[in-house]
Amino acid sequence: MTQTHRDTWSAWHECASHWKIFLAVGTLALLAAIIVSAGIPEQYSAQVKVSDERKETDILIGLNAFSAWARGAVNQRKGLRMPEVYAKTVTTREFAKMLSKVKVEGYGTDYYHYILEHHKQPWWNRVARWWSAEKSEQEQVIDIINDNIRSESSSIYNTTILQVTDQDPLVAAMMVDSVCMLLEDRLVRYQHSRATLDYFHAQMKTSEAEAHFKKLQKAYIDFTDSHSDISSPAVQTAADQLQKEYDAAFDNYNKECEQLRRAQALVHKQPATFAILKNTTVPVKRSQPATIGYVLSFLFVALTLTTWVILGRRKLQELRTPQATNNATNNVVWI
Repeated sequence: MTQTHRDTWSAWHECASHWKIFLAVGTLALLAAIIVSAGIPEQYSAQVKVSDERKETDILIGLNAFSAWARGAVNQRKGLRMPEVYAKTVTTREFAKMLSKVKVEGYGTDYYHYILEHHKQPWWNRVARWWSAEKSEQEQVIDIINDNIRSESSSIYNTTILQVTDQDPLVAAMMVDSVCMLLEDRLVRYQHSRATLDYFHAQMKTSEAEAHFKKLQKAYIDFTDSHSDISSPAVQTAADQLQKEYDAAFDNYNKECEQLRRAQALVHKQPATFAILKNTTVPVKRSQPATIGYVLSFLFVALTLTTWVILGRRKLQELRTPQATNNATNNVVWI
């Protein structure tokens, strides 16, 4: 047996000799976990999974499948149409304020007053208010609503999971549907405003291309009218150069007209926001409190701290009595 091995076994025996302390601490930790778990109101989480529909929109407007894929691959002006942005948008306080105005069926009030009248909080939250700075009633309600909303995005699968937690499973399902509707409305308004700006920009570029085309057209006509004899090499070269510039301007004008027609179609088209991959269902099983999780966490923390206190006290005693420790080391039997 080595010295290290003897120390390890001595630590184990030191802890085993205080089994009553571990039993008492474990019992108190178990009771504390049960009290904490019992103090948390039951909550239910409703989810919905959505996916972006950018490719379908571009194909319907006239782009082929490859062009639509390339448009998304280069991340060209996606704006709000990204799973990560979906997730961040629904978890803002501004979005929580919008959700607070939604009517809650069955309660005859909006979500804001539903939280005020029917939402239960753990007892320690009420105690914490005495020691923390007072918030206004509106701030407290918005904080609760904001905490109830969760989201998770996947850039690999281009999907977003939206979740709302509430103490009433029916309300949780209604609110996650409301989150989808509010998000869709915000996306529609954003896409319409962006499409309108793109249309005005396309109009400006088309007007510039038309003016440039007509300018070169007039220059070419004036040149041919003023030079009746085009057999001269210099005159022929100048005419060919003007012809090339005129053709290039005409092609660019046609291209801008095509972009203008596409921008106009996007303005008048009902924009596609996202597809619902997994519909909302009323949750049956509660999501909180997780009693087993609280019990394991409390036991782990309590027993770990107790172990460190017992071993630390033993080490402190050895440091205070160095002579006794040296004698004990000299009496070790090596095998």
